[in-house]
Formats: sequence, structure tokens, C-alpha cells
Amino acid sequence: MLIGQRPPACAKVRGFSLIELMVGIAVGMIVVAGASLMMTNQISDHRRLTLETQVQQDLRATADLMLRDLRRAGSRAAPQNGIWAPSAAAAASNAYADINLAADQDGSVLQYSYSRHQDRSRPDADPFPDSEDDAMTSSTERFGFKIEDGGILKFRIGDRWQPLTDKGVLVITAFNVVLAEQQVALGDLCSQPCPVGSTTCPPSQQVRRYDISLTGHAVHDIKVERTIKVTSRVRNDQIVGACP
Repeated sequence: MLIGQRPPACAKVRGFSLIELMVGIAVGMIVVAGASLMMTNQISDHRRLTLETQVQQDLRATADLMLRDLRRAGSRAAPQNGIWAPSAAAAASNAYADINLAADQDGSVLQYSYSRHQDRSRPDADPFPDSEDDAMTSSTERFGFKIEDGGILKFRIGDRWQPLTDKGVLVITAFNVVLAEQQVALGDLCSQPCPVGSTTCPPSQQVRRYDISLTGHAVHDIKVERTIKVTSRVRNDQIVGACP
């Protein structure tokens, strides 16, 4: 090639054509859309996981509070009064023994009672409380659980029902309680045989267990729903009937 001679026109450097530019923009938009979709899915999954964790924790905390209080059902301040002695005609009955399990349109309604006697761990506490502590003279010794006001699990204290769950976070959709009862015959403990045809002799010990199912969903996403199932045995067994 001669020095100073211009190169032919076909040898000039060419840029992108309009079609190539449009294809490049389209490919870039596809990549950006895929990245945006992935980020959106991750944010959605993280939000759902957070709601699931919150619902699970709230249901678990509520169930633990229920079990802790239900185990006290039938408790009285002077349990020694329920032990029969030869000098007494019969043992003192337990005014707190009955547990009422019913149902309404929202599910189960569980009500029970126990003695709110003085704290015996205090130095000035009476180690031998009198029988008045076992008379259930105060309505503050009645307790229970039920669903009210469109998804709020409420706890009964005396004559009032107070919210146990926050409706702004959790909606309780189902509260079901099933009683499993076992009768233990105590006829061997009677010193005399029972009369023929008696319905109250021999006495029996009622061992009661409650299977509780609690279902709720997140307020902001009804698809985030969880169910907790717990079991509690009432520690204070009830004695039905008596020896002759």
C-alpha cells in the first residue's frame, strides 16, 4: 500500500446497527426482569417466613399459658381436708373439682376454678390455711378460655373475659378441647363391701386429660395458618362416690 493512500470504504470501522441495538436492549431487559423477579420472590418468601414464625410463636406462647393455668384446675388451699380419716364420716368435698366443657358457634368453651390462696413461700404465710380457703366464695377463682369478637382467644378471670391474643397480629379460627377420662376403681380401699346396686360405691378416681387444638392465621395473610396441638393432664384428680 502506498503511503498516504486512503483505505477503501469497506475497510472502515462499523458501529452497531439499529437491529443489534434493539436486540441488546431486549436481552438486557430480560436479565433485569429475571433479577427483579428473583429479588421479589426472595422478599416475599422472607415476609412469609417471618409471618409463619410469628404465628407459630404466638400460638405456642398462648398454648403454654393455657396449659400452665389449666394444670391448676381443682387445686385447693387445704388439700389435706380431702383425705378421709376414721374419725370423720367422709372427706371434705372439693368445691373446685368440676371442670365445665361446652361448645358454642366459635368452638369449645372451657371453664374451671382453683383456689387463689395465699403464697406459702412468704415468711408470714400461714402453713395451715383454714377451710375458708376452700369454699370458693370469690368469683375471682373462676377461670376459662373461649373465642370471642371474631377471632380473639379470651381468658376468664372472675366475671370478666380478657383478651389473651392480639387481633392485630393473630386471628384464632378454631379452639377445640377434647376430654379423655379414665376411671380408676378404689373399691379395694373400702373396709366394708358396697351395698348391692349402689351407684356411688365403690368410689372411683377420675384421671382427666385434655387434648387442645388451637388454629390461627396471620392478619396480613390468611394463607399463613398454623395449628398447635397440646395435651394437659389435670393434676388434681376428682374422687367420685364414697365407701359405705
